[in-house]
Amino acid sequence: MADFGLSTILALAGTAASAAGTLAAGAASKSAGDFQAAQLEQQAKEEKAAAQREAERATKEKNFVLSRQQAVAGASGLGALDETVQSLAGDIITQGEVNKGMILYGGEERAKGRRAQAAAARMEGKAKQTGSYFGAAGTLMDGVGSFAKDWNPTPYAAPSSGIYY
Repeated sequence: MADFGLSTILALAGTAASAAGTLAAGAASKSAGDFQAAQLEQQAKEEKAAAQREAERATKEKNFVLSRQQAVAGASGLGALDETVQSLAGDIITQGEVNKGMILYGGEERAKGRRAQAAAARMEGKAKQTGSYFGAAGTLMDGVGSFAKDWNPTPYAAPSSGIYY
């Protein structure tokens, strides 16, 4: 049996520590990606909620304009059922709904962007973790290969009989 010197033991321990460090870095990258993804998903929810609040504000503004129109029409003597007043009210309602739809659409699109960023962050973290597995395996193989190359407990010797099996 071969004698393991201190330098051999330290080299093998260093190889194992390096591989363990590579795995730990991969796990940390995955955790960081998951954390970033969670933050981005929260931002997506906030984008959508902000758009909903803005759309509600636009609806209130539309209703206020309609109410003001009715008051002005009544004060002018036209009346609420006048054809011009009704036509203007229809335009206000249409524009108000368009504004509301655009606000909601914009919020949903911003939320989609955040969710896509979250998915990318998760994929990046997972890819780094997978890469760490290969990196650790490579480190171990390199260390063991170096050890095996330098260590030969029983060098090959030809049989004395001259017969090879």
